[in-house]
Amino acid sequence: MVLAGLFVLACNQPKNPEQILQKSIASIDTVETVSYKQDMWRTNPRSSDDTIKRFREMYFKRLKSDSIVGVMGHWKMYLYDKTNVMFEDIYDGNRLIRKNNSDSVAVVYDLIKYPEWKQTHFWGHNTLFGMQYEFKKVLNEKDKFVITLLNDTIFNGSDCYQLEIKLEDFNTMPGFAMKLDSAKGVVICNKYFIGQSNFYPIGMHQVSYNKGEPEKKYFLNQYYYDIKFNLPIEEEQFNTSDELLKGFNVREMKP
Repeated sequence: MVLAGLFVLACNQPKNPEQILQKSIASIDTVETVSYKQDMWRTNPRSSDDTIKRFREMYFKRLKSDSIVGVMGHWKMYLYDKTNVMFEDIYDGNRLIRKNNSDSVAVVYDLIKYPEWKQTHFWGHNTLFGMQYEFKKVLNEKDKFVITLLNDTIFNGSDCYQLEIKLEDFNTMPGFAMKLDSAKGVVICNKYFIGQSNFYPIGMHQVSYNKGEPEKKYFLNQYYYDIKFNLPIEEEQFNTSDELLKGFNVREMKP
């Protein structure tokens, strides 16, 4: 019976990368709230020989009426001690506050006062919901992307599919308003680690370079853990009131 069950399971496994993307999109559709921690390593854009490490704590709630960001969100970026919050972004659907706690400087995007922001990609993010939008974009514009299913692997203790998505001669920024901008010679190769049990992305590796300088590569690696789906998140997490700006030098952004 066990062998029969394993055989049925194997038969039900996706056979190609497009099926895996479709199943991931469907799984993410069941998520209304998510919180998680994120570790990230990336090439320092100012010095390709240097690596930047970041630790973030994320809270997101789906906001289907918002076609640009798609979520209410609060992310905190910690210093290396993982105790002191250096940067914070808080978005409630009407207002985005970006705080630099080390310098007491805050930038505010007010979408009520300046509704033009709703037509612009003013805040990018690699959230679960953002990746869902990206996957839809890939499937809808398959002529621009090369999708490859690599060998199954274990990533951060979980059995995962590995999907490689390659984009050439275009540049892009993650998020719900993702668009492709012509960029001759640019190559962006993303590898996604998607859980076999639930089809949620739990990690991503990116390598980018210009064909004219293939030896000069930039990387971005991030993985997500302590993931909690569909649990209540206190509305205070998405509070963007002026109370948060006391003691800060505030700059209001205009479109």
